[in-house]
Amino acid sequence: MIRHVLTSWRSLRREELLAFVSAALLFGAIDLTSLLEMNVGDELPQVLARHFIVPLVSCTVLVLCWLPVARSSPVHPARRQRLVAATLLGSILTIAVVYPLADALPWRSLCDIYAAHRGKPRCMNLRLSAVIGDTLWVFMPALMIVGVLEFRTVRRRQEQAAQHLLREHSQLRRHALGARLAALQAQVDPALLFDALVSVEQAYDRQDASASARLERLIRHLRVALPRLREAGATLGAEAELIASYLDLLRDLHGSAPAFDCELGSLGATPLPPMLLLPLVQRALRLGQPTRCWLRAAGGITLGFDLAGLCSDDAELTALRERVAALDATLICTSGEGRTEFTLELST
Repeated sequence: MIRHVLTSWRSLRREELLAFVSAALLFGAIDLTSLLEMNVGDELPQVLARHFIVPLVSCTVLVLCWLPVARSSPVHPARRQRLVAATLLGSILTIAVVYPLADALPWRSLCDIYAAHRGKPRCMNLRLSAVIGDTLWVFMPALMIVGVLEFRTVRRRQEQAAQHLLREHSQLRRHALGARLAALQAQVDPALLFDALVSVEQAYDRQDASASARLERLIRHLRVALPRLREAGATLGAEAELIASYLDLLRDLHGSAPAFDCELGSLGATPLPPMLLLPLVQRALRLGQPTRCWLRAAGGITLGFDLAGLCSDDAELTALRERVAALDATLICTSGEGRTEFTLELST
């Protein structure tokens, strides 16, 4: 309990302190307009000090009573009642502190100066009705301040909860899309596999010297393309290997395929959602006949072809852009004379 109280006192925020202090200075200045109607002479500094010290002390007592409740459980069913009770307790303690303080101060109050001008005795408020009235005078404005601060706190919590839900939704969306991409990665084109197997069989039948190398390339492609659903994701190096093995298969089947140039440097282990690069290669082969393909990793991930005009939107590129956008990444396509480059920029 004591630890909670001390911790809550230390957690006072600047805007909360500013709200209470501003209200205290405002209430301290309410009656000071009467100074214009009377000549207080050399007592002006003392009168000003008295009328600002007392509200500031009241503010301090109220804050000390309010903070432990304000920092308690935000979902407690009796939180509002506790705030009202803390404010009322703070108001009562304020009067209990302010009355002795006002008597102990050597300076006259504005009420005392006004009474002296009228030839009346010094103001004395030690009456039950005056005590109750002063307590309510402190309690009502303090309750308004507490209400405003509580509204701001609830609103801040709601905004934080909304941001948390948005982050969770984004993460779930990314995980779901990652699983879908992994499933896509696990799919091996049956026609391509069948043609590759037939090609290897025919090479062995012909006793072709390249038959063994073709079989090794087919095995390599299967090793990198078969299901890896248990993995959290792919890497840039693994995707580069998948592209290289795919082009090797095409070269064995059709006698030609784009030459693949890969420069990843130290970024080969960079995490990368699967099936973002190979579809671009397959699309480029369907739309034209590039003779060279290159993959670079420096800042962004760039996949290029020595073929222009690959940036035109179609259903396949639109679907790929949607996948990339769901991963909080961007896919930029630039096309110039005799070349097209796709730059993938992943979120950090």
